[in-house]
Amino acid sequence: MTVMELLRGGTTTDRGSVDPAGLRRAALAGAGAAAVSACVFVLPALLVWVAASQSTVPWTSALGTGASLWLLGGGAHLRVGAATVTVVPLLFLLLAVLGATWSAGRATFDSAQDREPRPLRGLVHRRLVAELGAWTGGYAVCAALWWLAAALAGPTPVAWTVALPVLVIPVLAAVLTLVRHVRRRPELLGEAMRRPGWLPAAVPRGLRAGLEGAAVLVASGIVVCVVMVVLHFDRVAHLQSELSPGVIGGAVLVLAQLAVLPNLALWAVSFLAGTGFSAVEGASATWTGSRTSILPMVPVLGALPEPGAFPGALPLLVLVPVSVGALVGWRALRAVSRLSSQRTKLGVVAVAVVVTAAAVGLLDVLGGSSLGAARLARIGAPAGSMTLALLVEVALGSLVALGWDRWKLRR
Repeated sequence: MTVMELLRGGTTTDRGSVDPAGLRRAALAGAGAAAVSACVFVLPALLVWVAASQSTVPWTSALGTGASLWLLGGGAHLRVGAATVTVVPLLFLLLAVLGATWSAGRATFDSAQDREPRPLRGLVHRRLVAELGAWTGGYAVCAALWWLAAALAGPTPVAWTVALPVLVIPVLAAVLTLVRHVRRRPELLGEAMRRPGWLPAAVPRGLRAGLEGAAVLVASGIVVCVVMVVLHFDRVAHLQSELSPGVIGGAVLVLAQLAVLPNLALWAVSFLAGTGFSAVEGASATWTGSRTSILPMVPVLGALPEPGAFPGALPLLVLVPVSVGALVGWRALRAVSRLSSQRTKLGVVAVAVVVTAAAVGLLDVLGGSSLGAARLARIGAPAGSMTLALLVEVALGSLVALGWDRWKLRR
């Protein structure tokens, strides 16, 4: 027995029984995670209210506005007058999930170290499940209180979309935490979860390759956005100076644009895939060319291409998602034995391709497509068309990887 095992044995329970005190700590940790996350928006809103000495609105309105913006960052939609805002800053959403996962991991660390895990009904260690459930409940209750504050004094959240920041984020964080614990200690799972008979073997093998492919596509979109900003930095800087936001306001404006960088990256991915995007009604970009219109005073929109026809060779950009498809196919094939049957390989690659296209499409749906009414009611990439185009293009690239693998086996 190692020193670490001796220490573990002296500091954790042998029975794996549920500890009420541990449940309370986990619930408080979940509530604290939601409170800290909300303060990212609530505290600046209150500071602005304090700084505005001539403001006639009560402090509760600033509190409600901050709470509403936090719910928007978590995936909820807001009603502002007759308009509905659905654009969710995906970077903040990612950070919110990562922060919640870190909090849940700390809250359940001790239960994950129990020497003798006792799976609940043969599924997952009983104490770990209980504490993850308590953490999720604490987070959800605190998030619901922020929803109440937003509904009473801020822009009204659309009720059905509030499920994302209130329920989906803590549940997702709990699942990710469980996955992290199980990777370190597989014995936390019972036999029924270690070898689930209902799940086809191709799904877990192709899942990782598919998610990696989606990440590469988004990263490619970010690279395109950065290049466009660099090439048109003079226009971006001019729009920033025209707004005269000041030092603090300028910093907030830059952070806000960084928060939607993944959203803009999805616009670029849609352009690479051939389905294009729309900045506002009347301003769009596809392979054939760019159209312009009156744009909102958002500095990063100054990086949009000049209006007019594009070179005829631009459709060759489709090679980017096709190349990502080849990468996805190669990564998926590495998850199976080289001598596996072609049917097995094809199944794993097919799962990876579907996951890649579906993940990017889901991100675009989560990112939203409305910044208000009229000309801002429909912006961004067409999620459905982009997903179908990526499915075809990534599949073509993966077929190249399959063909290469088969050729190598025949040599």
